Amino acid sequence: MRAFAGRKASVLAGLGFVALCVLLFAGLADPASAQKKKVVARTPARIETPAAKAAAPDPAADPGDDDSGGDVTNPDASEETLDSGGGDDVDNPGGEEPVAEPAKPSVTGIEPPSGGDNAPFTPNITASFELVARLTDNGAPITDGVTWRVFSPEPGPDGKLKLIAEAHGGSMKFTLTSGPYLVHAAYGRAGATKKIIVGGEVESDTVNLNAGGLRLLALAGKDQPLAPTDVSFNIYAPDEDGAEERILLVPNAPAGRVIGLNAGTYHVVCRYGDANAVVRADIRVEPGKLTEAQVYQKAARLTLKLVGEHGGEALADTSWSVVTPSGDSIADSVGAFPSVVLAVGDYTAIAKHDGKIYERNFTVEAGVNHDIEVIAK
Repeated sequence: MRAFAGRKASVLAGLGFVALCVLLFAGLADPASAQKKKVVARTPARIETPAAKAAAPDPAADPGDDDSGGDVTNPDASEETLDSGGGDDVDNPGGEEPVAEPAKPSVTGIEPPSGGDNAPFTPNITASFELVARLTDNGAPITDGVTWRVFSPEPGPDGKLKLIAEAHGGSMKFTLTSGPYLVHAAYGRAGATKKIIVGGEVESDTVNLNAGGLRLLALAGKDQPLAPTDVSFNIYAPDEDGAEERILLVPNAPAGRVIGLNAGTYHVVCRYGDANAVVRADIRVEPGKLTEAQVYQKAARLTLKLVGEHGGEALADTSWSVVTPSGDSIADSVGAFPSVVLAVGDYTAIAKHDGKIYERNFTVEAGVNHDIEVIAK
């Protein structure tokens, strides 16, 4: 997938940045009360401009690659209510391989404090202030997995906001010198920023993350689950300005894990293998909900063999190319048993061995994994 030119993205108020914190969405609500929906997107799906906002790390890929064909659907129970407790379904646990360094909140468009921007406070005192995070306005307080960062409200000489305090957990009390601050709450890849005033009549405030969860799964053939090591998901941020390019928000999102995201429509690209098996779709994340999307790959894994006769020993030191009927190169490799994942369609396998070239035409069917033998005659 070709890289596209980097762009600088300001972190918008109430939508935060990509944080190095775990997402501990757990304990799904009673299935009987959970909302259900069916999302189907046929590929190739066009890149749309949804009415949603998100902040993101530097762009790292172009979501405009060619599509191979496939379906994105959550057929039976796509959307369920999330609670805000801790649990086992975790996004990026431990943070050993973080997605990106955390950014600072924007200094414009911040959600005002509950007492108002001009709320009075007693200067030069130390006071305690409690912060609570919720997925939605009416949701329960989040009990774990929140990363809190408190910043000075004014940028320093370097143009950056000074970090005053940081904590991890659920609801949190900070002891601060009286005055205004900017608070950023991050939960998974979701975040929101709010202004608070310490030392006044208001001693606590709530940050509404307006966030939900997204779980992605990949299947092939007749509902055959694909191993997480065989597929990769890239999640691109919503785009409001009508630009054709998207910002890569979550690279290599893990299959089967809940990823916390601000509410909005995200462009998801699923790759099966390293060749042309690509499925993409726009998926809506609702606040306080868990959306599950099953990606159906119309592809199969093939093992290439150059043999002297049918069923014979594969010849080593063989160079391979797989091309389409129009001559487009899809995959190249060297070895006796190279494995390649291909989208459904017709192909030609070309084997080069000891200065000679051998070919075989073949057809790929969805979910039908098998060997392709090329006879060296």
